Amino acid sequence: MFNDERINAECGKIYSRGILFAVLITFVYALSRTVTLIIQGNLHTVVTFTEAMILILGIGILSVGTVRFRKDRDERTLYEQHMFYKKAAKAFVIAVFATYILTIPFTTEEMLGGQPYNHLLILLEVLGYLYLFYSFKTKEININYSFIDKEASAYYRHVFLNIGILCLSLFFPFILAASWELILYESFAGMLTILFAYIGSAIGLSVEYFFISLTEKTSYETIDGQRFTLGTRISMLVSLAFAFTLSVLLCVYVHLATGNLQATANVGAKIAFVSQQRLRVELLFTVLVGLAVCHIMSQIKKGTLLYTVCRIKILLLALSAIDATLTPVWYHALSEEALRFYANDITPWLNFLSFAISLTMWILFIHALTKELRMTRILWIIPILRVAVNALNIFFTSQNMIRMGNYCMQATEMLCLVLLTVALWKYRGFDAKNS
Repeated sequence: MFNDERINAECGKIYSRGILFAVLITFVYALSRTVTLIIQGNLHTVVTFTEAMILILGIGILSVGTVRFRKDRDERTLYEQHMFYKKAAKAFVIAVFATYILTIPFTTEEMLGGQPYNHLLILLEVLGYLYLFYSFKTKEININYSFIDKEASAYYRHVFLNIGILCLSLFFPFILAASWELILYESFAGMLTILFAYIGSAIGLSVEYFFISLTEKTSYETIDGQRFTLGTRISMLVSLAFAFTLSVLLCVYVHLATGNLQATANVGAKIAFVSQQRLRVELLFTVLVGLAVCHIMSQIKKGTLLYTVCRIKILLLALSAIDATLTPVWYHALSEEALRFYANDITPWLNFLSFAISLTMWILFIHALTKELRMTRILWIIPILRVAVNALNIFFTSQNMIRMGNYCMQATEMLCLVLLTVALWKYRGFDAKNS
């Protein structure tokens, strides 16, 4: 564990890079949406209020930091620089959330290009979690480092205090936005929608922060054991539960999409609802897998194959989140003919590439587990099963048995994840050299 000065210095670096990444991601998102709207001939604004706040404030913070600390690189100046970015990052997050909430009544569907209002924030939230998990864990810093060493009762009192502050901080901007919605548009339904959005945001962020705090505390208290910490294993178990939920939603989606569309009532609305829930669960699953992987990285040697594979996995998780949120934006820029060409000629090759990357990652991961941690070789059944079921899925698809192929794929995926989770949960091979 670093002392407070070094932790603050590292946090300053992490937060400054985080602001830079947020600016770059927002720029790419805004550019993609703007180009799409131009192609559609429906451009109303280049950037939304939230995007403008991120770009202007983020660039401003980075510019001030660069000018202010460009000389006199002594220890005191470096410390002041890092503390500046740490405080600026907190102000940045507050300003972005406040802008997002307060401008809800003034943000139209035309400005968003048909995308959900919170689309960009969801992307930034998922990527932000992955970035913070990776940055903190690889630097051996706990997110709640300032009170992680307190007794459990005092620790969780502090956690709930932070949750209370979070809920109150969100409450006032949401109430003001709801009031504006009612006064300006006389829309009682719109006001209720904003209030329900507050409830959902407050509950969601509170549960996420509590779960992260729980895994951190349990990991901190079991770090000296001869196995993966309890926090690591809890994150694995919850990830498995979300993987099961995601598999069920995928099966339901395929069942609805491949059925008799005319015989099923409101099938379009049902497909849209399941698709929306599937995306939400997929993004949450991405965050949970990232948390589990980063916990694992904090307990293994740096520079090993296993550590490298985990780093690549975090990168792939980030790319999957970007793909899941940006692809719907890009779709709107394509004509019907282009969409058919993409679905018939491009998608199969992309699926093959995705399978090849996934299989390679599994092989490298299991090779590292069996060689570097001396885990059970039974894990080699995972890539074998995945190859076999992929070949079986190709056969089922060629026979127009799409549902059966999907069911086999999802069942095999769950079997592989259960096997891996059990192996990691029961692992007791750490020694002084591995810890």
